[in-house]
Amino acid sequence: MRRKRAIGYKRRSPRSEKDFGNTSLEKQEDEIVKYCNQNNIELVDIYVDDLKSGSSFKGREGFIEMYNQVLKVDEEIDYIIVFKQDRLSRDPLDTLYLMKQLNAVDKHIISIADSINTEDPTAKILVHVLSLVAELEREFISFRTNSGMEKRAENGEFLGGKVYGYEVINKKLSILPKEARVVKYIFNKCAIEKWGYKKIAANLNIQGIKTKNGNQWTVNAVKTVLQNQQYIGYTKWRGKYTKGQHTPIIEMSLWDETRKVMQARSYTPQKIHPGSYPLSGILKCPQCGGPMVQGNSSQEYKYYQCNKNKNSGSSACSSNLIKKEYAEEFVFKDFLHQLKRKVSPSTVYSVTQSILDYELNPLEKEASKLKKQIGKLEREMLNIMEHSSDTSLNLDVGMIKSHLATKQDEINKIKSALSEITLQVELKQNEAIMDIIEFSIKNFEDFYLTLSDDEKKMFFHSVIKEIHVIKGEKTRDRRIKDVKYHFDFKDINYLIGNIEQ
Repeated sequence: MRRKRAIGYKRRSPRSEKDFGNTSLEKQEDEIVKYCNQNNIELVDIYVDDLKSGSSFKGREGFIEMYNQVLKVDEEIDYIIVFKQDRLSRDPLDTLYLMKQLNAVDKHIISIADSINTEDPTAKILVHVLSLVAELEREFISFRTNSGMEKRAENGEFLGGKVYGYEVINKKLSILPKEARVVKYIFNKCAIEKWGYKKIAANLNIQGIKTKNGNQWTVNAVKTVLQNQQYIGYTKWRGKYTKGQHTPIIEMSLWDETRKVMQARSYTPQKIHPGSYPLSGILKCPQCGGPMVQGNSSQEYKYYQCNKNKNSGSSACSSNLIKKEYAEEFVFKDFLHQLKRKVSPSTVYSVTQSILDYELNPLEKEASKLKKQIGKLEREMLNIMEHSSDTSLNLDVGMIKSHLATKQDEINKIKSALSEITLQVELKQNEAIMDIIEFSIKNFEDFYLTLSDDEKKMFFHSVIKEIHVIKGEKTRDRRIKDVKYHFDFKDINYLIGNIEQ
């Protein structure tokens, strides 16, 4: 008999109060290893998400990588093992969806502290209950934390975080003279000498002055300082300012003058280079590895530019311009090549159908519920009409008509809701979905051209992780080196094939 195989998963929340009652990453791993040894289970690997929220699966790279490995047939993984159920998720719908997907391929969840193994049908009910408890606990913690913060805000107390120019001593802000001088420098350059944000940032970087986090100054970092009312003695909580207990760094006269200068610059200039830059953020600078964004281009010549150079000047990085038209055309053609060569329409159909099936169940249940309500109301109306024909009861005709009209209004409202749900069900059961998918893949380029600028950017960012550029001395020498996707195209067919088996 084959020895059972498992993958462990551990997670630590970004906020310590959310992990109240749970254990450290080290302890979680020790318990997983111990459980596997005691139950003769082969522990293949342990994945971790450190300082990641359990409110959703989004942004948890460790979880996503683990989930993909579990689904691979050749890995022969039987279990996902966690120390406690809420390490997987604090959202009950996410938990139940995960359990459903795993059970469909005969794979199960083991939660050590909760004594849960979803191989046992009764354990599935317990998972549901615990996931609801985890959600309630999350909401309670949020309520308790927010209530305490509001009380402290009313008293003008410091609410946490890092503030340039100050240090925190006994939970109170205390001025750091060296940093306070930089704050005054920024305000004076803006208000008195009328310097722009980029010029201020570039000069700070040339002087070797760093931000609170040890980074170089950017346009946004300078603006953040200039907009921070903590420098004139206020604290902020949920958009509301309260007089604080700390010592201000900036005088009100200088603050007011700064506001005038910033307001004069706050108008939105007309774009001289219209159009979106959909690769902004995912296109990486060949020198510093940071994101590239819309460059200071003309109407005729448009480029992507290193974000550090744009915000912090040449002391941070070179511009490393790359032509916009070339970069976008190359990336889109690479995607088309991958899509048409490696992804089959049947694979996309399987994924789509799986999602639709998952969505159909609650819709069909709701439709059934509404139909029962309509049937009940119609029977009640028939009953009223039967009694109205009985002259011995001497019923008021006006009252009967009013009662029937009320019932009919309720039926009409329910039928309207039922009609909308029925339409959704029909759309999701559309037998032409496969034809639509095949057409979309074949004519994807035409489809792309119909997208808005925002939709194009959303598309690229949803499928592409990052794009690397070859370093060149001149703009014409810079070319795309490779495109890294959020997924491997060839694995899509592979994974779906495993699920269907």
